[in-house]
Amino acid sequence: MTEFTKHEEGTFSWADLSTSDLDAAIALYTDLFGWDVDKEDIPGGGVYAMFRLNGKDVAAAGGQREEEKGMPPHWNVYVTVADAEQKAKEAESLGGTILAPAFDVMEYGRMAVIADPTGAVFCVWEPKTNIGAQAMGDPGELAWFELLTNDTAKAGTFYSELFGYKLQPFGDDGTYTVFMQGETQIGGMMTAPMEGVPNYWGLYFAAEDVDKVHEKVKAAGGQAMMEPTDMPEVGRLAVLADPQGAAFGVIKGPNN
Repeated sequence: MTEFTKHEEGTFSWADLSTSDLDAAIALYTDLFGWDVDKEDIPGGGVYAMFRLNGKDVAAAGGQREEEKGMPPHWNVYVTVADAEQKAKEAESLGGTILAPAFDVMEYGRMAVIADPTGAVFCVWEPKTNIGAQAMGDPGELAWFELLTNDTAKAGTFYSELFGYKLQPFGDDGTYTVFMQGETQIGGMMTAPMEGVPNYWGLYFAAEDVDKVHEKVKAAGGQAMMEPTDMPEVGRLAVLADPQGAAFGVIKGPNN
């Protein structure tokens, strides 16, 4: 387990689920990953469920907000920044769209919601008392973030200018791109494999047994968007949708 007391600017640091059935989601994900859950009432109504593993914050979930009603349930991804308002303005100047201007999340931090020029949505997080994930990389923790888009050239330019990422081709055919910050892999990008699916940021949780997670999700009423598959240099992975429709991946690396 890699533990964190801070996240570097421009790195993915958090994810939370926006779902149409919070109780069902909590039951499923705690079973899949062995998470403990701590529910906190949100001012103005609603509940935010913090997921913890070995006492460390690893992810969270909440019911869909009023402005999200009608949208499919989904996982939100967060990038740490020094100034959420300034970074949102920079994103807009580069062709992005500010979906939610910077706002305070109680004493925990400040965030904004942005769509890149291809329509994929992500959040920026300016931490105060909450840094985001306190552990990443081991089973039950966030392990990878991946952009699926129908315009990798436009998206690549946007993220390299916004966060200073270098674009590194991966694989024999070079169709996969890794976002690099120095020597650190930040996330990946590939062409969206299916027509009609909106461009989006996906995420992967590390898993001890990808096939077991796959079986549990299907037994609960979810589905497999990509069946468990072995990929050279990557490991074994699957892309799933929970019973409410939120997509997520699970991965077991080649050395795990």
